[in-house]
Amino acid sequence: MYGTLRPGAKNEYAEQLAKAARHMGAATISGRLFRVAHYPALARAQSKSDRVRGDVFEGVTAELLQRLDEYEGTEYARQLVEVTMQDGQNVRAFCYCYLLPTDQLEWIRSGDWRQLSH
Repeated sequence: MYGTLRPGAKNEYAEQLAKAARHMGAATISGRLFRVAHYPALARAQSKSDRVRGDVFEGVTAELLQRLDEYEGTEYARQLVEVTMQDGQNVRAFCYCYLLPTDQLEWIRSGDWRQLSH
């Protein structure tokens, strides 16, 4: 999770995720982060240095995944991707990838939504 579902986010879905799943820690993923409005979008990386910061959870139930899919809506697709944990270990995790064009969106060069949302 790289945006409005990260630990500490103030919405009911982030709170449900925090209660129902175990936070495994911070991670990065290859990609570029964009501001859509009050929420971010993860798009394909344009260079090897493009990284997005987020968090990994385990123990997410199928029921909660379905609710999160509904929250993310049709702009996003849940995909199984490789992420790099803080300790350097690569793991596979679900991620919501943006499906719409990003050419008119603001690129968040830091790759960290928290730097903008706090």
